[in-house]
Amino acid sequence: MAKKDISFLENEYLHFLMMNFFIGENSMEINGEIFYYQPKNRISFFSEVNSEKVDIESINLVTNKEMYVAFKDTKIIKQIDILLNNKNSSITFSIKSSPLRITGISMPKSIAEEFEDKVLERLLYFECVKAFFRLTFKSFLDMRISTEWNTLLNNFDDYLKKY
Repeated sequence: MAKKDISFLENEYLHFLMMNFFIGENSMEINGEIFYYQPKNRISFFSEVNSEKVDIESINLVTNKEMYVAFKDTKIIKQIDILLNNKNSSITFSIKSSPLRITGISMPKSIAEEFEDKVLERLLYFECVKAFFRLTFKSFLDMRISTEWNTLLNNFDDYLKKY
């Protein structure tokens, strides 16, 4: 039996993260705490039509017009740098596609004094990133197989028309 290529889902997942951020659906509960995510500093697009690669780096991606143009030109997202915040901490990392993976996790400096406590603290931050991925990917898959997917795409298209 031939394998089916479902790699397009990786790019759609990254697109889903950005769409949810822009429409304000970017919060989740992880280990009893509310976390918010947002794109941070860098997003990379790729055009399947002409193989053009666009890397956008900006202190404030939300106001970057080039990013909106890339979305309107139906470029696919290949990488997003994410900032995951709660009231006590911030974690940054990158999500890349082809294959889908998380890289470059940057955590707050440890306040623990004992080595074992520092390791446990790091593991807890890492668990937050894993929980983020698990929750958002499950949410993406649930939406992708429902009729809500087209509604989200249409709502995001309406959002882009403002820019």
